[in-house]
Amino acid sequence: MSLLVNTLKANVKLAALTSVLFGVLGLLSWIPGVFYIVYPNDIYLVLHTIIEVTCLALGLSIFTVVWYGWPQTNNSRDLVIAMVFLAVGLLDFAHMLSYKGMPDFITANNENKASTYWVISRLLSSAGLLLAIYIPRRSKNPVFHRIYLLTITCVIAAALIVAVILFENALIPMFVTGSGPTAEKLAIEYTAMLLNVLAIYMYGRRNPSQQSVFFLRVSLVFSLGAGMAFILDSHAHDSFNLIGHIYKVISYYYILQSLLQTSVLRPYMRIARLNRALRSMVTKNVSLYKETKDSERILRQAFIQLGATLASKHDLEAMLQQVVSATATVFQCDHVYLALAEDNMLKIVAYMSSFKPQEKNHPDNSFMGKVFTDKKSVVIGDITNYPERMVDGLYQAGLKSMVGAPIRHNGDVIGVLEIFSRNEKQFTQHDAQFLSVFSHHAGEAIKNARAYETTVESFAEISLLYDIVKDLAVQQSPAAIMTRVAEKLYNLFSADGVVAFIMHHRDDGIHTEPVFVYGFEQKEINHLQRVFSDGKMAWPWSGLSAMEGSAAEETGRGLITMSVLMSRRLNILPLLASGILQGLIVLGWNDPLQEIPPGKELILSTIARQTAIGLERAYLCDHFQAMALTDPLTRLANRRQFEICLDREISRTLNYHRPLSLIMLDIDFFKKVNDTWGHLAGDGILQQMGTMLKERFRSTDISARYGGEEFAVILPETDLAGAAALAEAFRQSVATAKFEADGKVITVTISLGVATFESHIKWGNPKTELVDAADQALYRAKQQGRNRVECYQQSPIK
Repeated sequence: MSLLVNTLKANVKLAALTSVLFGVLGLLSWIPGVFYIVYPNDIYLVLHTIIEVTCLALGLSIFTVVWYGWPQTNNSRDLVIAMVFLAVGLLDFAHMLSYKGMPDFITANNENKASTYWVISRLLSSAGLLLAIYIPRRSKNPVFHRIYLLTITCVIAAALIVAVILFENALIPMFVTGSGPTAEKLAIEYTAMLLNVLAIYMYGRRNPSQQSVFFLRVSLVFSLGAGMAFILDSHAHDSFNLIGHIYKVISYYYILQSLLQTSVLRPYMRIARLNRALRSMVTKNVSLYKETKDSERILRQAFIQLGATLASKHDLEAMLQQVVSATATVFQCDHVYLALAEDNMLKIVAYMSSFKPQEKNHPDNSFMGKVFTDKKSVVIGDITNYPERMVDGLYQAGLKSMVGAPIRHNGDVIGVLEIFSRNEKQFTQHDAQFLSVFSHHAGEAIKNARAYETTVESFAEISLLYDIVKDLAVQQSPAAIMTRVAEKLYNLFSADGVVAFIMHHRDDGIHTEPVFVYGFEQKEINHLQRVFSDGKMAWPWSGLSAMEGSAAEETGRGLITMSVLMSRRLNILPLLASGILQGLIVLGWNDPLQEIPPGKELILSTIARQTAIGLERAYLCDHFQAMALTDPLTRLANRRQFEICLDREISRTLNYHRPLSLIMLDIDFFKKVNDTWGHLAGDGILQQMGTMLKERFRSTDISARYGGEEFAVILPETDLAGAAALAEAFRQSVATAKFEADGKVITVTISLGVATFESHIKWGNPKTELVDAADQALYRAKQQGRNRVECYQQSPIK
């Protein structure tokens, strides 16, 4: 579009110039009385000589400019034009010397002789400019050598000058004295003008907007105007003749301007451009040198950082991100992706990009999949040629090319490292080989991380086993043991939930008690408890509790995997000791495909065996402890446990300033019962009395057999009035109760003494004094008739 506009502008300018030149000649013809002048011979001769000398100078300048510019340009077309105007200049010089009024030029001067030189010069310049169009700018033809052309030009010009001098009368006359220009002269003038018009048209077809071509066409327009002026003149010294010579001078000037453009300015500009290019190249080379040094420094630092990362860090994600960052730094790239194979997919585990990639890609639908499938480095110069592997992010980021390298571990391809660029054909095979270095580091990172992960897992398992054994060495309750072990297994395997059950073996089967729960809903726990507590023992390990010896131990090593709940996958670890199922630890996973990793059988069997032994020991310990602190006949706390509980409650009273009451009760005339009904009947009454104490007093109260037929009840946070009310209610219950012994009904009564201790009471030994106070009240109840409640009243402080 710009070329068309410039061409149009150039043609408009030429048309305007032609109109002006021919307008001047038309004005001179239209009003000859005003503008037409026939100059005196002497004046015109001076003006003519000046104009012709100027033309000669311009012709020689044209020749000189091209001659000395030719070694740089080798422009055959300009050389031909220069030779033409050298010849034209010589003919113009002969024309000037042959002009009437000038000293005779070898032979007598006349108007015909001068006109002949003029016509030859005009025809030669017009034909030469038209012929130059068809000459190549840089022709290798030896004809266009400048020495050869100069010789031919000088010979032809000299031959023409000599021919006119010697054979003037034999040539076609151009001017007849008294008649003016001949028809032949006018025909040659018209021919020269026609050649000028053709040249204007032909030059206009080749870069009309180029300045040198435009100057040539301007020169041809002035030459056309000069030809018209010479056709219109009627006298050798008139205004038309003078204007024609002026047009000719201007025509020569624009020829000179055109050749200055092509032979001087253009080479100079080319040299200037080369100079600028050279300077730019030097600057670029310096910059490249600096960039090379910087790249070498960056590369060295990147590898140092990579090596330090691989040596110091054990976090796989951090190490792979470091590989990606180093790759981006070295390749100066904003889009780097690292993926590892996972479940027949490629998962992006580290990346650096302006857009977030898909987390997983199928090998058939991604570029990294091509690298993974081919198992070798891949370079793609234009990724748009693979539309089936393009994703929206690549389109949005405007990425055009990529290079990828496989990541290997133990000889197998386990992932891909790839980089992208916004430029087409940005990467080469050398880049692919270099990228393989970083993919090798990624493989080393994975190798180190997995080795470290294995070491950490082994250490974690050994530490877990050590902690469990250490905990089991400390005497703990079964619930505490199960809580500790279940919590450690939950943390070790990062399960979604865990529940630990203690097994209670009864006559109707196994019953479970959940002692530690995390990540399970109550309805799930209830469901599991029903399944595991099935009295018929129909669940998968129904025979575990009956196994003995090596069979039980062998089964204990097995990890039972099942889906008791449809929404979870369960790993169930049975705990067996001496052939008895002591407990169960259940790990739950939300993903049905997830479970405890394989290869953990040894550590799990060891943990199960040690935990089961610890539970068995804890059960025995609890049993012996219960025997030591419980009265075997009444199943109430014995004297020892009573004193322990009383010490604890007195401490609470002193700390929290709340009252503590104590009831001491005794069965009335119990010796008579033994003597009458026998000691077995007495034991039966004692047992039923213990049962009533458990049932009739509050769950927070502590009942104990103090000795023989005497009992005690500790009432925390109860004042004297409340304790007396409870004692009276219990007395009435006993009085109305029917005690059975050997099928006979026996009625008994009890006497009760009540005492209360509060934090403001100043007792030196609160436990002893509280028991003594309750005993005193009991003694008073017996003294006053038995079957009654008496309260101990603290003496007022004097």
